Amino acid sequence: MKSFRYYILLTVILYPTVTSLGQETKFITPIKYTQNDGLSSYYITKIIKDSYGFLWIGTQEGLNLFDGNRFQTFTKRSPAKQKLKGSFISDLLEDKKRNCLWVLLSYGEVCAIDLQTRVVIRRISLDASNPDNVKWKRCLALKGDTLWIAGLDFAYAYHITKNKILPVDIRAKCNIGNGELNVSMIHFDHQQRMILCADGYGIIILDENLNHLRTFRTEELSAGSTNTKLRFWDAGKQKHILYIASSAGLKILNTALPELTLASVDTTLPVLHSEMLSIAASSDSSLMFSTSAGVYEYNLLEKKVTSFRDNNPADNLFTTTYDIYYDQQLHQAWLGTLAGIASFPTRVVHFRSFSEYGTRVKIKHLFSVLPVSENVVYAGDENGIYYVDTYTGEIEQINDAGSNLMLFQDAAHHVFVSNKKGFHIIEGKKLIPACEVFPSMKLLDSDHLSCGIQYNDSLVLFGSIIQKGLTIWNTRTGKLQVYHRQSVGHTIEGLTIINYLYKTRSGDVMILTEKSVIAFNPLTGKYTTHTIRDNLTQEVISNFMDMCETDDHFYIATYGDGLIETDKQLRVKKIIRSEDGLNNTCIYRVFPYQNKSILVTTNEGLSMIYLNPLKIKNYFQTDGLNTNAFEQLCGYQDDHRIIAGGVDGFTIINPALLPSNARPPDLYFGKLKVNTKSGVIDTSNLTLEKMVIPSDVLQTAVSFSALNFSNPKEVRYAYKINELDNHWIDLGKQNFVDLIGLSPGDYTLQVRAANEDGIWSEPRAMGLIYIPKWYQTNLFKFVIVLMGAACIYGLLRYRIDQLRKQQEIRKQIGNDLHDDIGSILNSLKIFTHLAKREPENKSHLGQIEESITQATTSLRDMIWVLEEPEDTIFELMERIKKFALPVCVANQVELHVTISSDKKTKVLLKTEKRNLLLLAKETINNSIKYAHGKNISVSLTQTGHAMRLKISDDGVGFDLHKVTYGKGLKSIQFRARQINFTSEIISIPGKGTSVEIWRD
Repeated sequence: MKSFRYYILLTVILYPTVTSLGQETKFITPIKYTQNDGLSSYYITKIIKDSYGFLWIGTQEGLNLFDGNRFQTFTKRSPAKQKLKGSFISDLLEDKKRNCLWVLLSYGEVCAIDLQTRVVIRRISLDASNPDNVKWKRCLALKGDTLWIAGLDFAYAYHITKNKILPVDIRAKCNIGNGELNVSMIHFDHQQRMILCADGYGIIILDENLNHLRTFRTEELSAGSTNTKLRFWDAGKQKHILYIASSAGLKILNTALPELTLASVDTTLPVLHSEMLSIAASSDSSLMFSTSAGVYEYNLLEKKVTSFRDNNPADNLFTTTYDIYYDQQLHQAWLGTLAGIASFPTRVVHFRSFSEYGTRVKIKHLFSVLPVSENVVYAGDENGIYYVDTYTGEIEQINDAGSNLMLFQDAAHHVFVSNKKGFHIIEGKKLIPACEVFPSMKLLDSDHLSCGIQYNDSLVLFGSIIQKGLTIWNTRTGKLQVYHRQSVGHTIEGLTIINYLYKTRSGDVMILTEKSVIAFNPLTGKYTTHTIRDNLTQEVISNFMDMCETDDHFYIATYGDGLIETDKQLRVKKIIRSEDGLNNTCIYRVFPYQNKSILVTTNEGLSMIYLNPLKIKNYFQTDGLNTNAFEQLCGYQDDHRIIAGGVDGFTIINPALLPSNARPPDLYFGKLKVNTKSGVIDTSNLTLEKMVIPSDVLQTAVSFSALNFSNPKEVRYAYKINELDNHWIDLGKQNFVDLIGLSPGDYTLQVRAANEDGIWSEPRAMGLIYIPKWYQTNLFKFVIVLMGAACIYGLLRYRIDQLRKQQEIRKQIGNDLHDDIGSILNSLKIFTHLAKREPENKSHLGQIEESITQATTSLRDMIWVLEEPEDTIFELMERIKKFALPVCVANQVELHVTISSDKKTKVLLKTEKRNLLLLAKETINNSIKYAHGKNISVSLTQTGHAMRLKISDDGVGFDLHKVTYGKGLKSIQFRARQINFTSEIISIPGKGTSVEIWRD
């Protein structure tokens, strides 16, 4: 590879410059791309465009994908899916059947890249069997399912479907010896014949079955060439003709005939016989090619060669062009050079630039320009005056005086020029002092004029740029009249530097100065000074450079404040600035076109301003202008053209032919990058229609590419998400959108793009499915709702149960009150009647007192049960003792009480308190009434949840099998069951009775 590069560099340095007689030259300013713009290398080896419209660029340091604005690189250092196992790209080939790009590395593998996903999907290693014998791989060709790979002393046929090398020996078929088959190119014609170009050997033709047909040997191809070894650099097809760029010049192979033949090449054009480094068909009848001297276009019908020259010779890439891709749809050339990529349009008819002629004449910096006929233009430069023939392109310097600010032609066709040497008239290609023709003009020799206008048949007005005022020349009398701010009798207040003069349709002359616009009538001498203000800030605007008008408005150019639109009374209506799309607010000249638009020159290109509706299109040197830096006074307009100049010459503009791009950009989705808590998901697919976004997403970034190589910098984007907002959101030139914080659900992201003329593409849509987190799923929500309903139901059930229990307690208490208190009150009523009837019987009062005491005790017990304190077994035992002790004492029975509990004493429920207390009272009452014992023992214990109450006596006892259960015994068992306790009654005649209830 080093020897190959050395040969290329040596060719560039040593090869002589070839110049064809009568050859047309086009000066252009190409757009240039280097490593600073993102290219992986400055050394370009191959450029192709795929079916989607993207450019693929091979270099010595990997592969590049280009959409007009951004490069994506494929190198040895790329991620695994885009990684190449090599550096130097020898060839690129699109496989439309498999929708992939075959990439050939000169000393590495052959790989296939999917054109939709931009991922390497196949790798072919030809040197795996013998790594020490790595061969120089130079070219690829495709025939059906067979990929041909050839280079230094080999030509392999790889069957793509079978994934294997086919046993084909080209050298044996053609009887070629070892080391003689150095294949640089392979082509297949419409009859499937194979055409191999072998350096140093010739062009080999094989039929569709790979049988040898014939060979055009080096001796036949190199006839008349001074190169010692024949090399084939490139080839371009045009219908059935194969044009081959070789070290012996252009070779034309006609494949239309049954037998391939070499066609003759025009011998009157020496450039066609010099070494050609690259070639491409630029139309059905023209070729673009390069030599070490530059880049050319050859018109096959007219037998004419056009040379392309860079306006910036110091940065000229054309002499090192080794690959050309020509876009016939856009008429745009892409040059692969040793110093990057150069691109330019080749069919620019709306701009014609004039900068230099030959190697000796070059316009440096124009101040003025004046056409005096259809094909003759005078150009006033900083170092002289040039005579330009726009038909032949000839440029001749006719004077060397500097600072030629004003060129003006009056109604009598006198051409005046004002420069450092005075005021002159140009006659043909000679300058004579104006005072020799018009003696009164002597006054203007000491002035430096910026402009002149013909007011009427007899009056001509000149403006001074050095504050000497306004001069009116009466061509009939020959007299000069000067208006100045200090003139006696001809005063114009505020008149300083005159930047320009403009005659309105109404007959006034507008004098544009640094600080104001002065409306002046040359016939009456009257004037009105207008101070222009910004309506928003009320600041005074200054530096007025030029003006023009339409039917309804004036348009005033300013240096720094943009273009001012006023009504005919000079009232400001609108100011057009950079934020409206103007390329620069420093405006020099303004030219109206068809009452619908204004063309303005600036120090950063041209702007065409379409007025209704407002739309601005900008043009630059890369669009065909001679320069971006125009000059203040340098402009002229007639009925069909506008001439504007500045640095490096001037451009003739045909506004009727200014292009309008009606084709919207081709829009594709690029990368979709999903940042999650667990990592990054990075995918790329041009036709991706749907993407599932995981639940732990943090941010989703979607990028897109709009292909508009005619003006890629002016592409604009907009997007909307239907589910969020139905309005388009303008992204400007930003080609991505970040999505953060979207709720789970299905979304449709729509994107569209517009070209430089505001033509929008059809929206491209992508479905985004955001997976909910586990707590955002419908199942989880359903479970939550179900649990909530269950909780509410449980609470309601619990509340109802509590109400039922309370109702039951109230009912039981009511029954107890009815049975207990009711019987006591009834007894009290009886004893009261007896006491009234038998007042002398004091026992009745004792019975009444006892009944009241019993009622009070029963009521207190009921109140204790209903209270909310957290009562335990200790409070229960105290309540039992309060009841039992008085009764036992009254009946001479000794009461024994024991109580025990663990550390975690449990709170008793109301039902437990009530039933345990009533059980104890019932048992103790029964023991007092029937047992006739001396001792009653009450024991209450609690351990954890377990509780046990035992009441026993040492009375007479009874036989459980013989006694009939009365209300008291049944009540004990009933109350125990109510609180889920177990009850047991043990009684032995003569040994007492024991009642025990417990809960485990």
